[in-house]
Amino acid sequence: MHFDTSHNTLPRRRPEGHLIAVALPVIMAATLAWWSASPSAAQATNGRSPSLESTVDAGINPGDDFFAYANGAWLKATALPAGKPRWGARDELEALARRRIAELLDAASSAPAGSAARKVADFRAAYLNEAAIEARGLASLKPLLDRVENVSDKAQLTRLLGRGMRADVDPEGFGIYDSTSVLGLSVGQSIHGEKTNVAFLLQGGLGLPDREDYLGADSAKRKRYRQSIAKMLTLAGFDRTDERASAVLALETAIAQSHSTPEASSNDHNADNVWTRADFAQRAPGMDWTSFFDAADLGRQPELVVWQPTAVTGLAALVASQPLEVWKDYLRFHAIHDYADVLPRAFAEEALAMQAATGAAPQPTRAERALAATQSAMSDALGRMYAARYFPAAQKARLERISDNVRAALIKRVEAATWMSPATKAGSLEKLKTLYVGLGYPDQWEDYGSLTVDPSDPLGNLQRVSERAYRNALARLGQPVNLKYWYSAPQTVAALLVFQQNSYVMDAALLEPPKYDHSSSDAAAYGSVGALIGHDLTHYIDTLGADYDTEHRMRHWWTAEDMQHFEAVTQPLADQFAAYQPLPGLSINGKLTLRENIADLGGLAAALDAFHKTLGNRATDKDYVRAQDREFFIAYAQTQRRKISEDALRKQVASNDHAPEDYRAATVRNLDAWYEAFDVRAGQRLYLEPAARVRVW
Repeated sequence: MHFDTSHNTLPRRRPEGHLIAVALPVIMAATLAWWSASPSAAQATNGRSPSLESTVDAGINPGDDFFAYANGAWLKATALPAGKPRWGARDELEALARRRIAELLDAASSAPAGSAARKVADFRAAYLNEAAIEARGLASLKPLLDRVENVSDKAQLTRLLGRGMRADVDPEGFGIYDSTSVLGLSVGQSIHGEKTNVAFLLQGGLGLPDREDYLGADSAKRKRYRQSIAKMLTLAGFDRTDERASAVLALETAIAQSHSTPEASSNDHNADNVWTRADFAQRAPGMDWTSFFDAADLGRQPELVVWQPTAVTGLAALVASQPLEVWKDYLRFHAIHDYADVLPRAFAEEALAMQAATGAAPQPTRAERALAATQSAMSDALGRMYAARYFPAAQKARLERISDNVRAALIKRVEAATWMSPATKAGSLEKLKTLYVGLGYPDQWEDYGSLTVDPSDPLGNLQRVSERAYRNALARLGQPVNLKYWYSAPQTVAALLVFQQNSYVMDAALLEPPKYDHSSSDAAAYGSVGALIGHDLTHYIDTLGADYDTEHRMRHWWTAEDMQHFEAVTQPLADQFAAYQPLPGLSINGKLTLRENIADLGGLAAALDAFHKTLGNRATDKDYVRAQDREFFIAYAQTQRRKISEDALRKQVASNDHAPEDYRAATVRNLDAWYEAFDVRAGQRLYLEPAARVRVW
């Protein structure tokens, strides 16, 4: 997969800072009337937004600094928030989404009893009710602790570990949320074009964030973690807690030693580690795998993909070798630790203190934690609420037209490319033509009818949500792969590229100004979201998408000659960016940022082609086209708006494969139409001779 990974990963997705989705189902009016009554921002605005010309800095020549010109009003009105090294369009959209979600949740308490929206409200209310949590004490946790207490031999331990298997995996990194789950389950598509879903077994079982926290030279985290284990066990009424804590930490350290590194876990070819049931007994002796899988309801599964084989082998050896009481203390602690935030205050405070000691972000408030838990537990239900209120069907239809037009324009550009071999061009065209593009929200919503949410039982709610996720994962086993599956929710400010599914989704929360203004002119819409969509579509046919073919197989389908031609035709763009110096002596790495710069250029060019095709008879009116193109280019530059500290800028230039946004905005200098629209002449800083303007697609 091509994304940020922890120690648990699966095949290939790439998240972006923007997103798309598809069709809207008919929604029962009786259920949704309470939250759809308020108009969206777009519905509340009559007509189009004010001309973008009013937002520029007319004192700056666009041919010298197009970013500063186009973002003039915003740059003057915006300061870096205290403690923030950077602030830009994505930060604004995330803040907007948080406010909207809070408003939806506040209103959801009046939703009909039993509806998904009411369950969302009740889930959060239970999490926020600290008085009830204090009064309940450890009563909700007692059944889980009793199950651990009743384990009397390794056979029972193995069954309990299997029963604890969870599918609570991070949709962007497949990280196990529930650390009591020593192994995690994920169900989905593999890398060889399989038509049905397969089972992936993933390493888990650690309380600290990363394998290196156990094995690295810095012992401070381990010392603090041992103290936290002891304190949690003490609060729960256990004795000899220092001794128990040392043993638990030693066991987790042994588990960590068997884990794969993040680098090894990010290898897509881990999907080739297919084990039959007999393989587990032969390759991971030490525990009764039949009992484990029976307890995990995987007894009839003939084979599984073992993503990290050393972790499975190591786990079995540790079950056999480590004392039963150490395993029981390990399970007791994790039962407490995993649910600490919905246990009495002393447990929650210790968990937060431990997080702070491991270098986590500033401690969130109770309300923020409740919101995060609700989003994680019922993201699809919340997404449906969000879409109904803030993303009208008319906007979805408009964006689908824009997307279709941009795709068609990019296809024409690929057809005209002279540097591609016939076979590679044919593969590129097939990928673009069959690509699933989802805008705003998914075609189908999850059914929460079977989920019980008790407004007075937050721990039970978390358990039932986890159990539901696991049942749903089991139900997908052996079923046809859903190539339109959404890994993110509409209220997320993101776009997701899933290369092995040949699918792309952009969430509703991203589709707000400046990425997309619901009331904008078509020129501005194509310049903003049209260029964003075009950017991402190019990734399916560039060196990112070249690893997965049209049959959803992991197979590099570019020829060596194509790679050579691609490098030759893109070298001028690498040189163009390498000449930029954001700070004296600090040059942009043209090679590091090349792939994203190519996508910016290709997406912008395709979006402009698509927009021009919509003009019809007015395409011959030069004054009209010039005015429209100005809006197009200004809207594009405004999607890049941001402020940044010098330290953050230096870090971005050193390590980020995206160039600083003001230089990405300067991509316009490669398009002839920009020169006409803004009367850019030789001698201005961004001027390029026509022969020096780069074209890849």
